[in-house]
Amino acid sequence: MATTQLTYDYVLESVFGTYLLDPEALKLRLADLDTAIRITAEGLNFSLPELYNFVGLETKGGNKQSYLSFRRCIYGQQTQVMLHTLGGEVVIAQNHQHVNKTIYRLKALS
Repeated sequence: MATTQLTYDYVLESVFGTYLLDPEALKLRLADLDTAIRITAEGLNFSLPELYNFVGLETKGGNKQSYLSFRRCIYGQQTQVMLHTLGGEVVIAQNHQHVNKTIYRLKALS
């Protein structure tokens, strides 16, 4: 695991992976923290800044990757490839014409 991608790796494994395998476990973690990330009937809704900040809250400021680097990694092709192996994909839930304001949704593949 590259040190420069610790935040991205944490999101893939501990946030997205947990949601796809055990959504109730992630729901409990979200309830304990002040975040706008929400689990809905359609999937896990988030913005990129909220997702980045959630990692900081959970790791008590342990973001080891800059936000811009994290955002580049999330937008990389590997993200969807890795999520497909777990049975999910990220889609745009609400397009606000700005990458930091757009709401994304992680949903389970049928």
